Amino acid sequence: MKCPYCNKEMEAGIIQSPHELCWKKGTKRPAFGRAMFHEGSVVLSKLSFMKGSAVLAYLCRSCSKVVIDYSDRTSDLNHP
Repeated sequence: MKCPYCNKEMEAGIIQSPHELCWKKGTKRPAFGRAMFHEGSVVLSKLSFMKGSAVLAYLCRSCSKVVIDYSDRTSDLNHP
Protein backbone atom coordinates (compact mmCIF):
# COMPACT_ATOMS: atom_id res chain seq x y z
CA MET A 1 0.00 0.00 0.00
CA LYS A 2 1.25 3.48 -0.85
CA CYS A 3 1.21 6.10 1.91
CA PRO A 4 -1.50 8.71 1.22
CA TYR A 5 0.76 11.39 2.75
CA CYS A 6 4.18 10.85 1.15
CA ASN A 7 3.43 8.17 -1.49
CA LYS A 8 6.15 5.79 -0.22
CA GLU A 9 5.50 2.09 0.35
CA MET A 10 3.91 1.20 3.70
CA GLU A 11 4.48 -1.92 5.81
CA ALA A 12 1.54 -4.19 6.70
CA GLY A 13 1.18 -5.18 10.34
CA ILE A 14 -1.33 -5.38 13.17
CA ILE A 15 -2.42 -3.27 16.11
CA GLN A 16 -3.76 -5.36 18.96
CA SER A 17 -5.22 -4.90 22.41
CA PRO A 18 -6.77 -6.98 25.19
CA HIS A 19 -9.75 -4.57 24.88
CA GLU A 20 -12.12 -3.49 22.11
CA LEU A 21 -10.39 -1.23 19.58
CA CYS A 22 -12.48 1.76 18.62
CA TRP A 23 -12.26 5.33 17.43
CA LYS A 24 -14.06 7.89 19.60
CA LYS A 25 -15.04 11.37 18.46
CA GLY A 26 -13.18 14.36 19.90
CA THR A 27 -9.63 15.25 20.84
CA LYS A 28 -9.93 14.98 24.61
CA ARG A 29 -9.42 11.64 26.25
CA PRO A 30 -12.90 10.22 26.88
CA ALA A 31 -13.85 8.05 29.81
CA PHE A 32 -13.07 4.37 29.35
CA GLY A 33 -15.88 2.24 28.07
CA ARG A 34 -17.10 0.38 25.06
CA ALA A 35 -17.87 2.22 21.85
CA MET A 36 -21.59 1.67 22.30
CA PHE A 37 -21.48 4.15 25.20
CA HIS A 38 -19.90 6.94 23.10
CA GLU A 39 -21.98 8.62 20.40
CA GLY A 40 -20.37 8.59 16.97
CA SER A 41 -17.82 5.88 17.85
CA VAL A 42 -16.54 3.39 15.28
CA VAL A 43 -15.58 -0.14 16.35
CA LEU A 44 -12.34 -1.06 14.59
CA SER A 45 -12.11 -4.57 16.08
CA LYS A 46 -14.73 -6.49 17.99
CA LEU A 47 -13.53 -7.89 21.30
CA SER A 48 -12.92 -11.61 21.55
CA PHE A 49 -12.51 -12.74 25.14
CA MET A 50 -10.15 -15.47 23.97
CA LYS A 51 -8.07 -13.42 21.48
CA GLY A 52 -8.49 -9.76 22.45
CA SER A 53 -8.88 -7.49 19.44
CA ALA A 54 -6.68 -6.79 16.44
CA VAL A 55 -6.77 -4.77 13.23
CA LEU A 56 -4.72 -4.82 10.08
CA ALA A 57 -2.80 -1.55 9.81
CA TYR A 58 -0.19 -0.01 7.53
CA LEU A 59 2.86 1.84 8.87
CA CYS A 60 4.84 4.52 7.03
CA ARG A 61 8.27 4.83 8.59
CA SER A 62 9.03 7.81 6.37
CA CYS A 63 6.35 10.16 7.69
CA SER A 64 5.31 8.33 10.89
CA LYS A 65 1.70 7.63 9.91
CA VAL A 66 -0.49 4.59 10.57
CA VAL A 67 -3.48 3.86 8.32
CA ILE A 68 -6.38 1.55 9.22
CA ASP A 69 -8.90 1.01 6.43
CA TYR A 70 -12.10 -0.21 8.04
CA SER A 71 -14.31 0.31 4.97
CA ASP A 72 -15.10 -3.36 4.33
CA ARG A 73 -14.40 -4.72 7.84
CA THR A 74 -11.60 -7.03 6.63
CA SER A 75 -9.20 -4.95 8.72
CA ASP A 76 -10.91 -6.40 11.85
CA LEU A 77 -9.02 -9.65 12.38
CA ASN A 78 -11.86 -10.89 14.64
CA HIS A 79 -14.55 -10.27 12.00
CA PRO A 80 -15.95 -13.52 10.55
